Amino acid sequence: MFPGEELLTLLSSLLLLSISLYKYLKSKEISYAMWSIAALSFLIIAAALALLKLDALSLPVTPYVGALYPAFMAAGVLGKDHWRKYVIFILLMLLLMVIGQLSYKLIFTGAEVILHSVSGLIITFLPFIMVAMRRAPPTESLIGLGGLLISIGGLALATLLAQKPLLPMETVIFLLHPLLFLSAFLMAAGIYLCRRG
Repeated sequence: MFPGEELLTLLSSLLLLSISLYKYLKSKEISYAMWSIAALSFLIIAAALALLKLDALSLPVTPYVGALYPAFMAAGVLGKDHWRKYVIFILLMLLLMVIGQLSYKLIFTGAEVILHSVSGLIITFLPFIMVAMRRAPPTESLIGLGGLLISIGGLALATLLAQKPLLPMETVIFLLHPLLFLSAFLMAAGIYLCRRG
C-alpha cells in the first residue's frame, strides 16, 4: 500500500466516468451509455473505499453496486447488437440476488457468481477476439487488459470474502487499489480510443 492510493482510485473512477460520458454525449452510441453506468458504479465503489476503507465491503448495497460495474462494462463491450439482451440478463441476476438475500442465500451467491463470471469473461476476452478478427482496432484490447486486471482483483476479493482466500489477506489488500486504478485507467484509455457509432 502507498499513501494516496484511495485518492488515485477515486480519480481513476472520475476519469473513467468523464470519458464515458463525453463519448456518449458526442456520439449517442449505446456502448458509451453502458460504460457510463459502469463508471458511475465504480465511482460509488471508489468513494466508499476511500471513506470507509475495507468496511465498505460489508455494506448491504456493496454486492449490487459491485455487480453493476462489470455487468455494464460487458454490456458496453457487447454494443449495439446485443446490449438489450444483456441488460435483461443483468436485471434477472439482480432480481435473483434480491430474492436470495431475502430468502435463500445460495440463490444470492449463485446469481452473483454467474453475473460476475459471465461479465468478466465478456470484458476480458471479447475485445481481444474482436481485435484478432480485425473487427475492432487494436486499441480496444486496452478494455480487455483492464477487464483482466479487475477480474483478478475481483476473484481474489471474492474468495477472501467467502473466507476461502486464494491469496493471503495482506496480499489482496496490498493489490486491491493498484488493480482497481490500473484497470480503470486501461478501460478509460480503451474507451477514449474506441470508435463506435
